[in-house]
Amino acid sequence: MKTILLIWMMAFSSIYASPLDELLGNVIIDTKEQQKSDKQRESKFLSNLDEAKKLLAQTKKELKKEKETTETLKTSFEEQKVILTKYNTELEKKSVNLKDLFAMLKQESRDFSSLLKTSMTSVELKDRTVFLDKLSASKEIPSISDIREFWKLYLQEIIESGKVKTFKTQLVNTQGNSMDEEVTRLGLFSAFNKNEYIRYDESLGEFVSLVRQPDSQYLDYIKEYQSAENSITPMLIDPTRGVLFNMLKERATISDRISQGGIIGYIILVLGFITILFTLYKYFVLAMTTSKMNKQMKNKEAKQDNPLGRILMAFNKHQSKDIATLESKMDTAILKEIPEIQTGLPMIKLVAAVAPLLGLLGTVTGMIETFQSITLFGTGDPKLMAGGISQALMTTVLGLVVAIPVLFIFSILSSQSKKIIEVLTQQSSALIAKQLEMLNMDVKDYDQSVK
Repeated sequence: MKTILLIWMMAFSSIYASPLDELLGNVIIDTKEQQKSDKQRESKFLSNLDEAKKLLAQTKKELKKEKETTETLKTSFEEQKVILTKYNTELEKKSVNLKDLFAMLKQESRDFSSLLKTSMTSVELKDRTVFLDKLSASKEIPSISDIREFWKLYLQEIIESGKVKTFKTQLVNTQGNSMDEEVTRLGLFSAFNKNEYIRYDESLGEFVSLVRQPDSQYLDYIKEYQSAENSITPMLIDPTRGVLFNMLKERATISDRISQGGIIGYIILVLGFITILFTLYKYFVLAMTTSKMNKQMKNKEAKQDNPLGRILMAFNKHQSKDIATLESKMDTAILKEIPEIQTGLPMIKLVAAVAPLLGLLGTVTGMIETFQSITLFGTGDPKLMAGGISQALMTTVLGLVVAIPVLFIFSILSSQSKKIIEVLTQQSSALIAKQLEMLNMDVKDYDQSVK
């Protein structure tokens, strides 16, 4: 076995002996070249060493110089820092009032911007609020030019507030249509076109027509202004700059007030209307009766178309009877006339008493509705209670509005009917007294003739 292994090793050595020699030769050659390269690098480094030493010395000098410069600058910085602190202290002392001024300026610019947005001069002078909004939102100190621009806008608004100016602009009518109109502006307070008052709407940035115009007496001012030539004329202004004009649409009309009274309010009005019509009719009837009675008193012939004439006819019919019977017949005739004369007067008096009671009924129902709203929704929103309160108040008002004039009319008609009855009573008494006097005269004449 050892013999075989030795044979294999000798064979292997014989096979690979030549390549190993070549490898050894290559290694020797490479080592020589590397040594040559290292010597060249070493010689080059040694040649540059002097230059490096010179460069190092120069760098150290520059470093020393820079350190000296740094010390100088540091000393100067400390001195300047002290001076700057001193100046900042002086600036703080002197700028206290300026800080208040700048803060006030920003606040005023914010308020003035809000004011210009609602000013009707913005129709002509647009985009003024852009600068003011930028100034109020800026965190920097305002410059002199900013302060001058703010002053200029303020002065411009003051000047425009004192002008009466006519110009053409867009006007939005109540239907939402926009059209070119000639508008007259009275400072910052009122504006109108040829026929009506208008207001400035800040959300649209244009003039709009009022939903409801003021009373006609105020609209006449516009006509007087349009027709005036170089003369001073009165004019309606809104000191709230459009707020009152805008609130006109919230003002309730008579029909709105009546509708607030509900069904009880309508009942009161219908009852009052019927009563007024009847009182007019009754007044006319009593007036005609009085007129006919006055004519009858001037005429000796009795007529059937008036109470006094019918009383005379009854007297003529029963004139031949005794005084007691005649008095009874005349009283009966007067009693027959009284119901026709006083017809309807108790009903008028009843309406005068019932109308306030109906108003009280409406008040009670309105308050019940109000308390129901409070129970359901609480007292957070007063508008939820407004309906019941309006009904409670309006029914009371309507009841009094009907009752008061009806009560006066009843008093007038009652006195007029009493006057007619008094005339009938007086005339009847006069006729009976005259008849009695004639009978007494006949008795005396008979006694004298017997003697």
